[in-house]
Amino acid sequence: MSQTVRLLSYPVHLVSHDEALQRITQSLAAKTNLHIVTLNPEMLMQGDADPELGAILRSAGLVIPDGAGVVWALRRQGYPDVKRLPGIELSEAVLLHADSCQLRVAIVGAAPEVLEQACLNLKARYPRLQIVFQHHGFMTSSRDEQAVAKECADHRPDVLLVALGVPKQEKWIHQYEHLFQGTVFIGVGGSLDIWSGLKQRAPAFFLKTNLEWLYRITSEPWRIKRTYRTLPLFVVKVCLSKPDQP
Repeated sequence: MSQTVRLLSYPVHLVSHDEALQRITQSLAAKTNLHIVTLNPEMLMQGDADPELGAILRSAGLVIPDGAGVVWALRRQGYPDVKRLPGIELSEAVLLHADSCQLRVAIVGAAPEVLEQACLNLKARYPRLQIVFQHHGFMTSSRDEQAVAKECADHRPDVLLVALGVPKQEKWIHQYEHLFQGTVFIGVGGSLDIWSGLKQRAPAFFLKTNLEWLYRITSEPWRIKRTYRTLPLFVVKVCLSKPDQP
């Protein structure tokens, strides 16, 4: 049974893969918008430093525990059964559902060549997938962003994947959500890099042991500075915080 708990003042929905997908299909059936956040420690720390992002994270319709650090913190708070729900895996389940139900999908973000190859690969993987709109992430002004959002909304997507990175993708979704009706929004970060074949996900061992973050750091050393700028503070805040009561 799913439940909502709080981690450092942010809501987290303790849902299984199937429960999350059920929540999404219910939203699609009801024709209501649903903003899905794939929460990790870095996003939490950014939310603390950026009130606008923090408010968006607190108001999202579905916040799933994506990062291993979030899972660790929740287990420390007294939820030993919580499991990581990777955003890329949930997104792929949504795409499979879209393929089987002939839903309309839009994708915004990434470099033009990455987006193009990702869309080609997704169409090959899901033969009936309807990608009704796609646009790269290089939008140079607020006017440009608004124009892309309006054009995207005109195509009436049931699912919109936004790959602009944090916090831009969450802010973009929040700012333009009102243009859409009955759309499921997911900020997918670097998932398009993987779907395009530009990068590979961690091997199974790292995924099963919640060490995907370690694989990313070792394969992409530039992540080290970013990770260690936020992770120690996250750990300290979790250790000093008053646990949410199960």
